[in-house]
Amino acid sequence: MALNIALMTIGFELLPVVPAKGPWQMLSYMDFPYSGGKLGRNNEIAGIDGIGEGRENKPLYVKFMVDESQDAVDVAAQVAAIKAAVKENDAVVVTDGTVTFNGFFKTFGRMDGGIIVEVKDCKKGDDNAAIADIFASGDDVTLTVAGEEVKLHHVDYAQTMVDFVDGFANFATGKKEPMTRAQNETGTGNTLSLRLFTKWVEMGSYEVTGQVTRQQLQDLPLYGVDAVAKIMEAMQNEISQTINARILEHVFALGVTNALHQKTFQGVDLNLHMGTTATTMAATSIKTYADVYGVEHKGTWGTIENSEVNTSAENLHTRQRRIMSRILAAANLIQITGRRGRPTWIVTNGQIATALQDCSGYVVAPMVNGMVQDGSKDLYMSGSVAGLKIYVDPYMAWDDTRICVGRKGNGNEPGAIFMPYILADTVSITAEGTMAPKMLINSRYAIVDAGFFPETMYYTFVVDSPEFGII
Repeated sequence: MALNIALMTIGFELLPVVPAKGPWQMLSYMDFPYSGGKLGRNNEIAGIDGIGEGRENKPLYVKFMVDESQDAVDVAAQVAAIKAAVKENDAVVVTDGTVTFNGFFKTFGRMDGGIIVEVKDCKKGDDNAAIADIFASGDDVTLTVAGEEVKLHHVDYAQTMVDFVDGFANFATGKKEPMTRAQNETGTGNTLSLRLFTKWVEMGSYEVTGQVTRQQLQDLPLYGVDAVAKIMEAMQNEISQTINARILEHVFALGVTNALHQKTFQGVDLNLHMGTTATTMAATSIKTYADVYGVEHKGTWGTIENSEVNTSAENLHTRQRRIMSRILAAANLIQITGRRGRPTWIVTNGQIATALQDCSGYVVAPMVNGMVQDGSKDLYMSGSVAGLKIYVDPYMAWDDTRICVGRKGNGNEPGAIFMPYILADTVSITAEGTMAPKMLINSRYAIVDAGFFPETMYYTFVVDSPEFGII
């Protein structure tokens, strides 16, 4: 008897599993800010009160975040202009009506490109003001640094485990070299503090029902088929495929979010275009390049430069080999930025997998890989490149040439985690109207972005080769 074959899922291979103990879960986060004082409002750092004049009652460093809801090209241009003009200890000024904020530029945030500033003063009119109150209104506030204006998103403490301000340990002069004995005797060190955050996670649900008739129960055993068991398999498959789709959608979106940050703040763009001229993301055949907030960046990404300089020296296999290079670059970028270790997996579509298989033995510039062409490995887990397992998503269209590189952590690291509360709860009854079996399967779970900057564990990029092709 011909049966519909259940599709294989790969999402459960990508994320660590941390079982939930109930329909909700509390996750805690610990942070270590540079905190010479407080942002204002309530005692954010225990034991330090007031908003009076002087550094002792202000945060030593704060970090201003650029408003990324703007066009990605515009944000990148703003940040690039500042980077080209600014140098350490340049004046940073915010003026908005009666509000004035003065500080000194120190550095850019390592992961998010935030503008880290040493606080001098913050006033509203002639009175000292709490920094958090001034920048928490939601109104547009413009920061001026090195003559360049940047639209602000929000302000927070700079984080010592994320950002690094060279000179913090020298409280006397703030310079990078160590203090002299005389300088060290003038006071005590700058302050680090601890903050604890709690995140509320609520489990979501999926549910399907199935039924068979009494006649099917009577007749199908003649073919060696258990009707109830088969309908249960179909229901389980439906639940697992749905969860799988959500996992894949989420990690690809996290990868786009990280790609946006890296393009904006480091100028890194690993999207691969092979042709005779540059192209735009909107011109590629992929359907979406949305980030984790649901913002579609395909039409705002800007130009993807042509990777080929001398097209006469390129052929099919050199273009295929370039894909491996971009995968390796994404893996190293994740390792360097996240500081947790190398990624462990790649998810892409059948066309990219074919291209990687085709050049697996490329001897001019070999790269360690475990790709095979004889079908001895399952297509869904089709081998490895640079130590990363390659999975093929059967739902990705042939022309959807996105590649997501990611790291499966241990549940205690930043990144997405799968938290099942009830993976498959089954209820069976005999329907009163038909006297035939009826079944229900319910699954309750959450996909949680844990830790600080979980998107740094993933990177999503696109391969575009409309003129030459990759297979």
